[in-house]
Amino acid sequence: MKKYNQFTLFIVAITFLLSACENVDFGDTNIDPNNPSLAVTAPLLTNSIREMSAYISQTTPNLYVQYLSNGQYDEESRYETLNWDTDGYYGILLDLKTIIDLNTNPETSTSTQIYGSNANQIAAATILRVWFLHGMTDRWGYLPYREALDADNNIYPKYDSQEAIYNGLFDELDKALETIDSGAGPKGDILFDGNMSRWKTFANTIKLVMALRLSKANPTIGKEKFNEAVSGAISSNSQNIYYTYLTEDNNDNPWQDRFESRKDYLVSDVFVKALIGSGTNVAPEDPRLPKMADLAETSSTYVGAPYGVSNSNTNNYSFITKDIIKKGDAPLMIYTYSEVLFARAEAAALGWTSENASTLYNEAIMASMKQWGVNTADATTYITANPYSNVSDIAYEKWVSLYMQGYNSWAEWRRFKASDTEDRIGLIAPANLLSNATGIPQRHAYSSTAQFLNEANYNTAISEQGEDDLDTILWLFK
Repeated sequence: MKKYNQFTLFIVAITFLLSACENVDFGDTNIDPNNPSLAVTAPLLTNSIREMSAYISQTTPNLYVQYLSNGQYDEESRYETLNWDTDGYYGILLDLKTIIDLNTNPETSTSTQIYGSNANQIAAATILRVWFLHGMTDRWGYLPYREALDADNNIYPKYDSQEAIYNGLFDELDKALETIDSGAGPKGDILFDGNMSRWKTFANTIKLVMALRLSKANPTIGKEKFNEAVSGAISSNSQNIYYTYLTEDNNDNPWQDRFESRKDYLVSDVFVKALIGSGTNVAPEDPRLPKMADLAETSSTYVGAPYGVSNSNTNNYSFITKDIIKKGDAPLMIYTYSEVLFARAEAAALGWTSENASTLYNEAIMASMKQWGVNTADATTYITANPYSNVSDIAYEKWVSLYMQGYNSWAEWRRFKASDTEDRIGLIAPANLLSNATGIPQRHAYSSTAQFLNEANYNTAISEQGEDDLDTILWLFK
């Protein structure tokens, strides 16, 4: 009987323990920290910002606007690449969408607050999303926009017009600016270290640049948006927006990496001759040239490499300044004070503002000189010798000031060409072009698989925008 009672008690105890386990909280015991159930927003933001580097350091647009010439292999300066893939950009946009969704959804927003206030994470991700999409549509034109990034419900997104994309991006920027609150900035922010004042400046500068891009396509909207943004845009060289690199190899300046393996990019004869101007090849008229390029090794003079041809004897020509190609932590510019001042000068010339175009033009050149480390006396001498007369002067000086900012400069050149004010720049396409191009490219063609993966919408976009080649002029630049 005693054995029976002991056995009964044992069974009851086991039953109690097993039933109790249903309510036991084991905390984080069964959670794998290496496989979180929710995406972590901080590294998503960091990775998205890091992808800015590939855009601002791209070689091809710097060849389009003839800052550079190729060395031995000249195909890039003859426009060899026709098709450019957008998939990588949509991957970035999906990461940014994830940040926005997690901070918007009440079921996840509480857990994401450790990475900054929900509002500020949403605002930063939105502003960065707009920056990427702005650059994308300026390259390709029509793109999947409103129906993009929803593969669960729509694997064949419509291509939106460039006009519709610009209108949507303006709305997104305005909402982002309204969203910013006094809470903590986002963690993982390697661009501004969570400083939301800097994010506001970034957003307003994007808006100002986009507004001026409408100077030909829709000056009414352009003027409205420009005046909304101008007071919040960059207002000094100390506010210049740039990507900061490190000396370590996993995040150093891509230009340094290129020159570790091959000396292939030279300063073009077009750019060097323009900056030598009325000076000489050892004492150029424009004092920025010695800051932007180095003396040719064989002659100790400034010599530009002929554009659009093979230049095998690279030591005969000037290279990009060693302060960029030999310095791993040299920053690359995204937006500068001089660009904003040139935009304000042009807006004044267009009658969009009551500011003085000539005064702003002079201030813009001085800001560019200071950015490149030119002393005030030399800058003043140059400005005095090159007074403002019309928008063509702004176009030329802006081209010089945007040196090494390839995609930004290419977009501005196309816009000035659309308004017949690019004549002082004087870019001419090389004689032997590739990819059936007939001149300096006006856009990039979609990836070679685009027409097969989303055929109906691709065909609609082509029928409305024009042929899918390098020559079709986008809505912004007609």
